[in-house]
Formats: sequence, structure tokens, C-alpha cells
Amino acid sequence: MRSRHDDSERKVHAALTRAMELLDSAVADQEVAANRILDLAERLRRSAPDRRAADKIDAIIQACTFQDITGQRIRKVERLIKYLRDTKAIDAVDLPGPAVAAPEPEPESAGLSQADVDRLLSG
Repeated sequence: MRSRHDDSERKVHAALTRAMELLDSAVADQEVAANRILDLAERLRRSAPDRRAADKIDAIIQACTFQDITGQRIRKVERLIKYLRDTKAIDAVDLPGPAVAAPEPEPESAGLSQADVDRLLSG
């Protein structure tokens, strides 16, 4: 017979797994969009009528670097979520609805400290 704790733990695991899937999807969608923009900008650049137009197209290409930076940040958050899911570093809670949030750690809790979270995100 499954305990309420086991059910809560399963729900937390599922919610964290779903969060990782959504982040993966966001990174993939962002990459597709950025590559499309870059491809079109490069085509325009080759047929630019003058230097001024080429400079504006170059600015569009440079602006697409957001995709790499945000992708790196999202991957860091994904690693943290994977760590939390795999190590069960957060206590399972039974909350209604599809979203499951981590509880506030008690002083005697063996959860992650702010320094631990900062270290994981900076890795």
C-alpha cells in the first residue's frame, strides 16, 4: 500500500520532470527561431544594397546572441531541477493542482542552503 508520502514524492518527481521537459522545449524553440532569423539575415546581408543596410543587418545578427546566453541560463536551472529531483533534496509536499512547490526549509532541515543553490547555479 502506498503511503501519502510516497504519493507526494511521486508527484514532486513528476512535476520536476515536467519542468525539465518544458525548459528543454523552450531552449529548442528558441534555437529554431534564432537559427531562422540568422539564416534570413545572412541572405539579406548578401544582397544588401549599401553599407548602411548591411550594418543594420549585422546588428540583427549580433542581437541573436541572446539565444546562446538564455540557453546557458536555462540549462543551469535544468541542472538544479535535475539535482533536486534525483537527490530528493526537497521534501515531498502534497499540493493540489499540477504545480508542486518546494516547502520553506525549517531551521533543522537537511535541505539546500542558499550557498548550495548559488554554487549549483554558477556551475
